[in-house]
Amino acid sequence: MQSFRLLTKTTLIYLVFIALTFFVSVRYLTLKSDSYINTQTEGFFEYRQAKLQRMAERHQTEIEERLHEMHGLKLLTDADSLIRKKAPYVRDSLILNQEKEEVNMFRLKTIIVDINGKNYAYTMRINIEDFTKLRADLLESITKAFVILALVITLFSLFLSGFLLRPFYRILEQMNLYKVGKGIDEPLVKTSTSEFKKMQSLFRKMVCRTEEDYRKLKEYTENMAHEIQTPLAIIRNKTENLIADSHVMEAHTSTVKAIYDEANHLSNLGTTLNLLTKIENGEYSNVVTVSTQAVIERHVDAVKELVGLKALSIETNLNQSHSLDIDPFLFDILLKNLLRNAIRYGTNAGSITISTTSNTLTISNYGEPLSVKPERIFERFYSSNTSSSSLGLGLSLVKRICDLNQLEVKYSYGNGQHIFSIENARN
Repeated sequence: MQSFRLLTKTTLIYLVFIALTFFVSVRYLTLKSDSYINTQTEGFFEYRQAKLQRMAERHQTEIEERLHEMHGLKLLTDADSLIRKKAPYVRDSLILNQEKEEVNMFRLKTIIVDINGKNYAYTMRINIEDFTKLRADLLESITKAFVILALVITLFSLFLSGFLLRPFYRILEQMNLYKVGKGIDEPLVKTSTSEFKKMQSLFRKMVCRTEEDYRKLKEYTENMAHEIQTPLAIIRNKTENLIADSHVMEAHTSTVKAIYDEANHLSNLGTTLNLLTKIENGEYSNVVTVSTQAVIERHVDAVKELVGLKALSIETNLNQSHSLDIDPFLFDILLKNLLRNAIRYGTNAGSITISTTSNTLTISNYGEPLSVKPERIFERFYSSNTSSSSLGLGLSLVKRICDLNQLEVKYSYGNGQHIFSIENARN
């Protein structure tokens, strides 16, 4: 759902409220103007009608001769049945004003009067041009006032956003830039607004609590990772002594080997978890543009002996222009885990392939298809292999490094190959 700033919402609400207020006001003023015009014209028509009736009463004998003095008086015949049905009726019409020599708006009212037993249609008219102009000017003035007020409110909201809310946005910026373990180097934002002061105070208190919790957790993790290495080293050393004893190995080969493997497994697990914690806390932020070709070649040379022992081979097809924006240490970790994964689960049905294009790094190896859903391979402690040597953290570590550096890691399986590709998500 699209979001809007609070001030923008408030401004829109004000504008809608003002628009409704102006609409109601315009409607009210229009009705009052129409009512005034109707009252004035109706009074005029009643006066003219009364004048005609008085004339008819005073001049009964000579009324026929005086009818020519009455403008708009017409003797009704049988052909004028429509007028008989409609009268009295009122209409507006544009008529030439001979005095001003211009076309004006007139209101006309037609009535039927009885004079000496004869029905006459009497049409009266009054110039309402001034009334209509007044109403139009009134509506135009109100519309202009609304437009001006809307512009003033909009400009004022921009002023509020740029001046009065400036401390608020600076506090938000500090919140956005804050990283756990780094603290806040920026000084307090100066503001006289009590709400902003309270928000800033709560944020600082939250940071202090977070930093303290992080410090304790970091110390605990590092101490555990460090202290556990001592007993593990002793276990490995004693196990190596047992391995050197041929009599013990003849009777307990599988047991001694299991102890040795699990000790190594536990040591690697502690180191990896500690590394994962540091990555998630953003301790590796030395982001630079890394040209991948030389780094990949160095790692390939480092594992050639291991690859040869497993009867595997590695082929590379590297693009010199390929690069990634990443901490170099994290790229080493990422590459080591992907290579280790390819070597551990690869088969000699084909070679391990590492290739790069201008925007993509791809590592593939031949192997049996996964026994579970492919999207689960990046979950922490997931392993598609029951081997105790698999930590279930390698690919989770790769995914976390990619997310941290805005890289997109994808997995697919086709033609007997497991394919991992990494692309720059910024593009």
